[in-house]
Amino acid sequence: MDILKSLFGTSEYVSRADTIPDGPETDPEDVWAFTDPDARDRYEREGRLRDLEWDIRFEVMRGEGWLEEELLYKHEIQRLLRLGAVEDKGSYWYASPFPTVYRCTRDGIFHLGSQEFPFKSGDDIVFQCRMAREMNDTPYKPMLISKLQPTKNAMLCGEMGNAMKGMHSK
Repeated sequence: MDILKSLFGTSEYVSRADTIPDGPETDPEDVWAFTDPDARDRYEREGRLRDLEWDIRFEVMRGEGWLEEELLYKHEIQRLLRLGAVEDKGSYWYASPFPTVYRCTRDGIFHLGSQEFPFKSGDDIVFQCRMAREMNDTPYKPMLISKLQPTKNAMLCGEMGNAMKGMHSK
C-alpha cells in the first residue's frame, strides 16, 4: 500500500524522492536515507518528527546502521533512475521509514548483488524494512516489486503487531 503525496498532480508539486540518480554515497548511519522527504515533512508539520526518527533508528534500523543489501538497493534505484527505467510514482510506502515508491516505466531487471529480479512496465518498486522482509519470509530482498494500492493510513513500525517495541526507551 502506498500514500499519495498531498500535492501530486498539482502545479505546486515538485517531485522529491528518497533517492536521486546521481546522489552521493549513502551514509550507513543516515536515519533518513530511506525516508521520502514529503513523509518526513508530514511528520514535522504534525510535531512528530522525533517519534519518526526514534522509530526508524530503533524499530527499522534496530539500533544499527543500514545493512549491505539495503545500501545495494539504493545503488540499484540510482542506476534505474539514470536509465529512466523507474520514476518517482508520487507516493510513499505506508509504513516507516516511509520510502518513496518508484513506478517502472519499462520492463527490466533489478540487480541486487548476484541476484536478479525482473519487473514489468507499470510495476511499483519500494524499499522494504527488515521487519517487513521477515514477515514476508524474504530476509535478503530489501524491496517489494508489485502493483501497490493506495491507502490513507500511515503507521510507524513500532505500531505493527510484531514490532520489537523499541530496543531502547524514548
